[in-house]
Amino acid sequence: MNNIKYFLTILIAATLLGALLVGCEGPAGPKGDKGDKGDPGDSYINWDGFKQGIVCADCHNYDYDTTYYVWARKYQWDLSKHAIGGDFERNSSSCSNCHTTEGYLQSLRGQTVTAHVNGSPPGCFACHSPHSNADFSLRTVAPVTIISAVDGVADYVFDYGKGNLCVSCHKTRTISPEPNPSKTASTDTIKITTNRWYPHYGVQGQMLAGVGGFEFQNYTYTSSFHTTSSVIKADGCAICHMADPTAGGGIGGGHTMNIEYLNTSGNPTYLLNGCTITGCHPSAGFTIDYNQSHTQVEALLDSLHTLLLNRNWIDPSTGLVNASSSNPLRIAPAFLAGALFNYYFVEHDLSKGSHNFKYAKQLLESSIEVLNSN
Repeated sequence: MNNIKYFLTILIAATLLGALLVGCEGPAGPKGDKGDKGDPGDSYINWDGFKQGIVCADCHNYDYDTTYYVWARKYQWDLSKHAIGGDFERNSSSCSNCHTTEGYLQSLRGQTVTAHVNGSPPGCFACHSPHSNADFSLRTVAPVTIISAVDGVADYVFDYGKGNLCVSCHKTRTISPEPNPSKTASTDTIKITTNRWYPHYGVQGQMLAGVGGFEFQNYTYTSSFHTTSSVIKADGCAICHMADPTAGGGIGGGHTMNIEYLNTSGNPTYLLNGCTITGCHPSAGFTIDYNQSHTQVEALLDSLHTLLLNRNWIDPSTGLVNASSSNPLRIAPAFLAGALFNYYFVEHDLSKGSHNFKYAKQLLESSIEVLNSN
């Protein structure tokens, strides 16, 4: 009992002392200067994105965003093939590295590429990391090694400045079996067991560089001005595909990346602003079908297509190679399969010769000549 009384006495005394001290506190003084920003700590630094000091309103505010025009770029991208035609449902581990932003970033970081069922198409964050870098610099401009799809031909290192990022995906994939220009004996046979025996759809990098096609023996292959232009070597694909259109001219270039687009009257037109910059084509009289490049390449593609149909190497109902594991396509001499390879190489480039007219034309002409003489 005495212990309890002693404890209560101490507690009451402490309470009265605290009240006395509070009651004696004077009025608060003026607010001091703001101190330096503290260390954000490891958890902040390791959080992916949001570099220290970044100000969101610099970009995400119509009143201030007249440097980057983020929303404008976003709406341009909405009209691009990346947004609406990039096949981002091809999100398995073998395809998502180029068909989804998430898989592409895994590939870029040297990680194992996995499937992304909920992956997004190649968008802003595939090419840029503005929250981490506090600017819109490209994620990479490193040269790209493109693996050859033709037997006996060395791999190619593509180095066209900013275009290197584009070609990290816009390049051929490997195929099996690989066509071989030296297999010219009548006993040489190539056995094709898939209807997708072609160098994929992303051949633009090699076409621009003038490599990657099937080059028949005893033929000479050259390239157009685009291949060696110092202007294109510096900035690559962006020079033409991302040029700004003339004000009021329609929706093309920029982050649409479209060369062909509808003008403000709804009529098809072409963005030529990038083609006619200093050091490239003259603006006077320049058209998208320069020197009838499109006309000639399309005519040669039609002629080669007819020859391949006549040999039953292409399925007329699907446009794909007429082959499967249960019904393989056998071609002898094996080197003739190079004509089939070249047809898809040029057709899948999609530029109708604009990227490299001379190389595309020579690949088609040599393929037609070889088929007509064998």
